[in-house]
Amino acid sequence: MPKTTREEPHYQRPVTRYAEIEDTIKNAIDNQLLPAGIVVTEDPVARLFGTSRTPVRVAFNKLEERGFLKRFDGRGFVVSGAKRPKRISLAPEMLGLSKTLPQLPQPMTAQRIAADFEASIVQALPFGLYRVHEQAAADHFDVSRTVIRELLSRLQDRGLLRKDLRSHWVVGPLTALDVAHYFSIRAKLEPLALMESAPLLSQGIISQLHAQTITATEKAGSITPGMHEQLETDLHITLLEKSPNPHLLRMIRQSQIALSINQVFAETVGAKSFSNSLMEHRIVFEFLIRSSWDSAAAAMEEHLRLSAARTRKRLMAFSVFKEPNLPNYLRRISA
Repeated sequence: MPKTTREEPHYQRPVTRYAEIEDTIKNAIDNQLLPAGIVVTEDPVARLFGTSRTPVRVAFNKLEERGFLKRFDGRGFVVSGAKRPKRISLAPEMLGLSKTLPQLPQPMTAQRIAADFEASIVQALPFGLYRVHEQAAADHFDVSRTVIRELLSRLQDRGLLRKDLRSHWVVGPLTALDVAHYFSIRAKLEPLALMESAPLLSQGIISQLHAQTITATEKAGSITPGMHEQLETDLHITLLEKSPNPHLLRMIRQSQIALSINQVFAETVGAKSFSNSLMEHRIVFEFLIRSSWDSAAAAMEEHLRLSAARTRKRLMAFSVFKEPNLPNYLRRISA
């Protein structure tokens, strides 16, 4: 077997997983195992396939492009062909899966716990300085310390934690100055990535995201934290990911720590407070739908400038919030 480059295994396995999930759901729809009108969402489908949410999300988008799934006002997608969406609990046989064995390999151990581990780290960021106790984390998730160290290294690369002078892993505190610095980087780099990426995106994807943003602005009062998280992902990750410059994308991802803070804020006080931000999203998409790349980039830069001020205020608001009930592997360090 010929040698592959370092990046190839990391890229090829998810693509295969996306494709297998996509084909399996398509076959279930074709064979009427998954009836028209049924709502499908990421978490239940990911559990049935024994995978993370990311490949499920991509498979859903592919199936939407092919007309098998449609977006609607609620959360998730609906199987095409019915007037009204219907929510039911998905069973393995509805996707043509065995009741006892997943169709796809179980995710690696680190992948299995990554989302929960990251969520706890992000939740702690605005509330002070914490040490991550490796062994306690390993015991909490019933994994080896090697797995925990792998995840800690990944989160370090994204700027979510660091090592102190004694080589202890520490989280927080995120300061207003940190937020200002991160946003100054994002305001320069994200518009640049948008200029490179947007012309390479299909008009269908841009139109879908545009329509979704319009719906969000018109129903801002009913936006949930989960919906808000997806809208932020659409603007600041999906729209940029076609940039051919991986180094640019890596630097952007390392500076997007405020996305996590705003999500914690939305989960704490609700997503209604993000209506102004959603209108700015909409302006970016209005230019994109017209292929006005320069204007879209300028609108993105202005959105980030305004968002920086809002995020600093939200960060200050955390001082009056009650400290969350964090897992025991996060140990507060006294000032």
